[in-house]
Amino acid sequence: MRLGEMSWTALGERLDQSPLDVIIPLGALEQHGPHLPLDTDALIAEAVADRAARNIGGCVVSPCIPIGASSHHLAFPGTASLSDQTLQSVLGEVIQTLLGHGFQSAYLVTGHAGNVGAMAATTAELDSGDHSRVVSFDDWPAQRDAIHQVAETQLNLNRELVGTHGGHFETSIMLAIAPDRVDMPSAVAGHIGPASSASATLRSEGMAALSPVGVIGDPRGATADAGELYLDALVGLVVEGIEDHRNRTKPRVIP
Repeated sequence: MRLGEMSWTALGERLDQSPLDVIIPLGALEQHGPHLPLDTDALIAEAVADRAARNIGGCVVSPCIPIGASSHHLAFPGTASLSDQTLQSVLGEVIQTLLGHGFQSAYLVTGHAGNVGAMAATTAELDSGDHSRVVSFDDWPAQRDAIHQVAETQLNLNRELVGTHGGHFETSIMLAIAPDRVDMPSAVAGHIGPASSASATLRSEGMAALSPVGVIGDPRGATADAGELYLDALVGLVVEGIEDHRNRTKPRVIP
């Protein structure tokens, strides 16, 4: 179920029937190389949230927060960015208002690594009553490692070639969920190297200093089949996290 497609009366009736959680996807409006659209992260976050909700049950998916913390991409036209403080304020108010309507728990899922600082800060500053009801999937290295494990063990690909931003994994996911939005003839290789050093340069100097084309990795061998494998890995992390959180809270009845 998508929250934005429901009426307030239908939602109210559903909330009265049994416990209901909300997944809040976070995206970005930023460049993803010459071959992917500016809203790539939002589309991926929505896809992960939708699939996780279908797999776990008892969840609705809120509309995506479409602009994130993307200052490191501002050298490229079309990128918009919020400060960490602004994004944290937005997240905090969205969470509090939704929980106030009776959602049992809220889960934050991001398609953009730049959002994780604001996500972690938001959950850390929630009051004690709300803190136990909110889970933020902000361990980006764990998500990146899950993707690279898929690449190495199932696709026999080098993780540095797979890359991260605009590379093999994001391009493959986009071919799986929105192939009409991918311009594969324009795909070019970007920065190739260890993810940790790439992230350090990205944070300190910005994407343009790391990769003039705005890509980390080589997207040219991307496929929709690989995208499904990457999606399965990301969705699996979210489902596992929701299950763990539910097991640590009171028993639930999922229709």
